[in-house]
Amino acid sequence: MTKKKKKDKKKGFWAKLAEREIKKINDFQDDHELFILNQEEVQTLKEIRTRTFIKAAIAGALGVIVLYMPYHWFGQTLFPTRTILLPSNPIYNGTVDLEIEFIAYSIVLVMIEIWYLTYINIKAVSGIAQVCGHPNPTDENYDHNLQALIAVGLERKHKELKKIGINPYEGLNKIGVVLFQFLLRLKATASNMFFRMVMKRALGRFALRLVLDMLGIPVYAFWNVWGARKVMNEARIRVMAPPLIKRCADLLWEEQKDNPEFRKHLYDALQLISESKRSFHYNHFLLSITLLNKFDIEIREEPNYNPNFLEEIPSLNEKTREGIQKLYIFGIMIDGRISLRELKAVRFLIDKDVLPYSEQEIKLWANDYFNGKGIEAFFARA
Repeated sequence: MTKKKKKDKKKGFWAKLAEREIKKINDFQDDHELFILNQEEVQTLKEIRTRTFIKAAIAGALGVIVLYMPYHWFGQTLFPTRTILLPSNPIYNGTVDLEIEFIAYSIVLVMIEIWYLTYINIKAVSGIAQVCGHPNPTDENYDHNLQALIAVGLERKHKELKKIGINPYEGLNKIGVVLFQFLLRLKATASNMFFRMVMKRALGRFALRLVLDMLGIPVYAFWNVWGARKVMNEARIRVMAPPLIKRCADLLWEEQKDNPEFRKHLYDALQLISESKRSFHYNHFLLSITLLNKFDIEIREEPNYNPNFLEEIPSLNEKTREGIQKLYIFGIMIDGRISLRELKAVRFLIDKDVLPYSEQEIKLWANDYFNGKGIEAFFARA
């Protein structure tokens, strides 16, 4: 009891709110109902998406209006320009003009907007969980599934893959990874600056500062909606995946339990799937931990990978190739999209006569899964 209390204390306000909201499920669904969406569920999910998009767009628009209207109405009265003397340094000596009050005001507004967006994301995720009846407390992976949905609502990366020795950024240098994540966070600001530059050229001398500032309304509204859409898509994908993962693991176990070569290359296959995505994803974690436990393979935080595994798949025995192909195709589908990197790998395996599926079939299966139609066609072929 004491340990549980200590664990709860470590949770922040938003994590506790998300957990409380997601646990408000009255009607749980069985495995088959979970990944097949009926017409009523589809309609309810559309209503949740619409409401969330409207709220996110309004938040983006109001953020710009509330930021710049006082700035242009009251000007130097509220937001004076202050000349700051920089301390001696080897880069630049002298003074710099800063609107300190305006910067502080901007930060406060940004924090309020982030808090509000976090709240509507949590409500959207909990709404999706209610509609789909997931997570179910009777599931052996209930805690993992619950934490995964909380992470979606809070837009946190699910980095549990690291604990089982799978790294989607394997092969990338650390500077490249940091730069990649940094650029992703700058997308809204960068697109707004680009939009302003284009409109300033188009409007010429009529490009008043107020007009240019207000042009940020559609830009930030768009990125808020884009972010909310990403959260809801991710929540739905995480809700539908667990029963399919269990089914795939059972299928592979029945076919490969007596095949030592498949067991030997299981870590390599899981790493290949993760590297294809270049991101930490809960569904890949659940697939990996389920299979490693199923085949009773020791979990290692730093396993030795074969960097040339993809090229060596054609040389494996036929039974192993069949297992790897099923696992790889299933693995690249369960985050809801097929990347260009994955398509390249698929084409390579097709060219080597390792895959009996066509590129069009794989895309169709991924699309069916994303839209809640299940992937019976894949299992029928598997």
